[in-house]
Amino acid sequence: MAKPKIEVTIEDAKLRRLIRATGGTVQGKVVADGVEYGAYQEFGTSKMAAQPFMRPAIEAVRGPFQKAMSQAWRSTREAQDVVDKTAFSVEQGAKQRAPVDTGALRSSIHVEDAEGFGG
Repeated sequence: MAKPKIEVTIEDAKLRRLIRATGGTVQGKVVADGVEYGAYQEFGTSKMAAQPFMRPAIEAVRGPFQKAMSQAWRSTREAQDVVDKTAFSVEQGAKQRAPVDTGALRSSIHVEDAEGFGG
């Protein structure tokens, strides 16, 4: 069975406008897990209740992210720093909130570069 792809963005259109306003490009980040059952933990199944860990981690940084981006929009470097810091904050929050740890789920949560983001 193929692992379901989950994509979460925080006001993607607004972020893209802010990035374009800097006159440069900012490399987006993706926070993902590397286990087959991560999506099932997040959203549940017909036999198991959802135990969200990614969505709460994202919601915890939404306000600070929006405030920081509104202040960093004139500098590509500052905007990139905000994106990077936010991604690693989501990673840390997701690891702390992961409902189970078989030695795989928490250690598989990681930050990756998102190709083509902000273009």
